[in-house]
Amino acid sequence: MNNIIYKEIGETINDKKFLTKDIEITSRQINYWKERNIIPFLEKEKRGTMNMPEALWLMIINELSNIGIDSKKLETLSYNIWLKPFYEKYADKTFEYHLNKKGNSLNDEDKGWLKHFLENEQIMVDVFRKVINPFTDCIKDSLISNRTLYSFIYCPSKEEFIFSKSGLQLNSDLNNIFYGETIISIPFLPHLSKLVGLDIERQKNDIEYLTNVENIIRRTLVYDNPKLMEIEVFEDGNKKICKITESHKKSEELANFFLNTKLPNGSKVTIETRSQGNYKVTVKS
Repeated sequence: MNNIIYKEIGETINDKKFLTKDIEITSRQINYWKERNIIPFLEKEKRGTMNMPEALWLMIINELSNIGIDSKKLETLSYNIWLKPFYEKYADKTFEYHLNKKGNSLNDEDKGWLKHFLENEQIMVDVFRKVINPFTDCIKDSLISNRTLYSFIYCPSKEEFIFSKSGLQLNSDLNNIFYGETIISIPFLPHLSKLVGLDIERQKNDIEYLTNVENIIRRTLVYDNPKLMEIEVFEDGNKKICKITESHKKSEELANFFLNTKLPNGSKVTIETRSQGNYKVTVKS
């Protein structure tokens, strides 16, 4: 929330645009979870669309269900992810933190809006408390240009969880938290790659959470539809190569590349058309 871009990302990921078929989960399974209050953000009587955090959470729930976590534990887990922060007014505390933070970069207009929202109980109940919580904060951190990749760590015996940044050592930091217990680790990356890939494929306009450089590459992939796109990234004398192949998953491949590679604004982009419908993209920062 401490700058305009971060807020725009929040608005973007909360657009209701994903269907259950997009994440390959059956209607029968969805209805089963609805009846057991495992997905509190979907109304029982309706077949609604989902935003990115909701879709990602369903994918995580599906993984946990597939390895045998029972529905009662999944209900408790979903309550702690979605409803507990709602009732504890996590969004209000987030707004207050940024308003009171020393040296924050919010301008007077942004501060005024935050104060206005905090004074309007109905807006907080209907909007912000539903979409701002620790889980959605992690997704925002995963999508901004200085990206941080997360994993969902769950301990079934204790029914406790944390969101782990990539690089957290399983044999040290996590061992201190869940010593001697079995834990389940579900990385955000493969699921986010699928969802971002759908955005890359479907969006007509530039995507707000991608950098200008990434949007240039995206437009080339989507509109020119090359058989092979080879991307070379040069940074600090190092070269990284990614090949996007002609397949039904090419948008997902590009999303995975974006989430794993920092392509800052201001980089120089060169796009060369090669023979047989191949493209070469060179990025120099």
